Amino acid sequence: MSEGLLVVTRRSQLAELWDNSWWRFVVFVASSVLVGALGGLLWSATAPRPTYLVQEDLTAFISERGQAAMIGADASFVLITGIVGVGIGLVGWFVLYRRGWLVIVGSIVAAAAASLMTWRLGLIVGDTGFAQRLASASAGDVVPVDLQLRALAALLVAPFAAITPVMLLAAFWPEPLDEQHLEELEPTQ
Repeated sequence: MSEGLLVVTRRSQLAELWDNSWWRFVVFVASSVLVGALGGLLWSATAPRPTYLVQEDLTAFISERGQAAMIGADASFVLITGIVGVGIGLVGWFVLYRRGWLVIVGSIVAAAAASLMTWRLGLIVGDTGFAQRLASASAGDVVPVDLQLRALAALLVAPFAAITPVMLLAAFWPEPLDEQHLEELEPTQ
């Protein structure tokens, strides 16, 4: 008689970690923060900044169009974080949708963290010291304003954008058939 050979296969440690819901959550949020950092760099590079013109009597003048352009940085932030939020919501669904309520919390937390990272990194990378630049300017100089998010409610765009695809996919994505349900569907003879 030959002895039975017991073969035990062990999945890699990374695959075991990926099966853990909290590990998925942590990796998802950390990845979203990195995406938010890219958004901050993009926001700093693309946000329009109005300029002041220093006149002969050393007063600073901003045109009416420049005053209207003050919200340009807010508008570009909303656009960038809205796109980032939708992407986070879609990725969050596919990473966490079998984890129950964690897909909702994970998408909102990840999008909020990405939005905060976009805001803070954009401010760090962007120009600072407007008051010093304006004070040292001479007649005829054009001084751009600092990058600033004037409407802090724009920070909520990413979480709202992230939860939208989660809600739509939860409503319209077909439920996975579990094994017990499949057994009920099989005809018995």
